[in-house]
Amino acid sequence: MSAEAELSSGPPDGDDQVSGHTWLDHTSEISVRLHAPSFPELLAEGARAFSELVPEHIGSADAPEWREFTLEGDDRAGTLVDWLNELVFQAEVERWVPSELSVREEPHGAGRDGIIHVRARGRTLERPFVLVKAATLHGAELRSTPRGLEAEVTLDI
Repeated sequence: MSAEAELSSGPPDGDDQVSGHTWLDHTSEISVRLHAPSFPELLAEGARAFSELVPEHIGSADAPEWREFTLEGDDRAGTLVDWLNELVFQAEVERWVPSELSVREEPHGAGRDGIIHVRARGRTLERPFVLVKAATLHGAELRSTPRGLEAEVTLDI
């Protein structure tokens, strides 16, 4: 069975299991706590949180083409960190941030996490976004809650 999540700019539809994120203060780093009902939705929330960091004054234009990403890792916390680092690369080198995406998890079997497929459309930035150097595994946590999953990741700035 696969799970899917979509990133959109609209408010949740009154569902009591909604995704969200909270920024946490840290010296020379910032941390984000993400929560969502499923792992694909947690990855979408990570993209939403990262895109929120890009200031409006950089300027951007809609990029109509879709981009495809495939993520595969030994554990979900590592996969989340890898995804955030891909977004760091896209913003700095490709001058692109996602604004709309769908995330699908393909089960892998044999006790391993599934392969994640991301299809995204976004915005092309007028100049590179370089605030975030990298997402780190240091202190990265992913845990189950009664409402889904919660993760905390630190970003070096």
